[in-house]
Amino acid sequence: RPPGLGRLGSRRGGRSVAVAGVWARARAWWTAVRGRRWQASVRADVPQVCDLLAVCLEAGQPPRGALRLVAEVSGDATSGVLGVVAHQIDLGIDERRAWASLGDAPGYAAVARDLSRSVGTGVALAGLLRQHARDARRAAAAEAQIGARRAGVRSVVPLVLCFLPAFFLLGVAPIFGGSMALMAP
Repeated sequence: RPPGLGRLGSRRGGRSVAVAGVWARARAWWTAVRGRRWQASVRADVPQVCDLLAVCLEAGQPPRGALRLVAEVSGDATSGVLGVVAHQIDLGIDERRAWASLGDAPGYAAVARDLSRSVGTGVALAGLLRQHARDARRAAAAEAQIGARRAGVRSVVPLVLCFLPAFFLLGVAPIFGGSMALMAP
C-alpha cells in the first residue's frame, strides 16, 4: 500500500473493483439484450425475405441475383445475414454450402435447407418460398399470442399488490373501525 493512503485508500480500491464488476454485468446484460433484439429482427423479416425472393425468382432473376436485390432492400440485421451468403457465393464457395449457411440465422433453418437442396437442381423455388413465408407468418402470430397471454398472467401480481392494500384500507378497515366504535362503552 502506498504511504499516506491508510484505510481510505484500500476502501477505494474495493469500490473500484465493485464498480468494475457492476459495469461488467451491465455490459453483459446489454450485450444479451442487443443479441435478442438482433435475433428478433432477423426472425421478423423471414416472411418478407421469402416473398421478395419469390417475386425476384418469378421475374427471372437467378437465386444469387435475387439474394443481392433482397439484401439491398432489407433491414440492417437481415441485410447483414443475406450479405454474408452473397459474399460466400462471390468468394467461390459452392452455392449449396453458401445457402446452407443461411440456416445459422434465426428463423431461416427450413428456408436454407430447401434453398441449398434445390439451387443446383433447377426446381422452381417461388412456390416453396411463398410456403415458407406463410409458415413464418403463422409462427409469428402464434408467438405473439403466447406473448399476450404471458403479459396477462404477469400483470396479476402487480394488480394484486396495488388493489389488495386499497381494498383493506377502504373496505375492511372502516368496517373494523366502526364495529370497534360500537363496542366501546
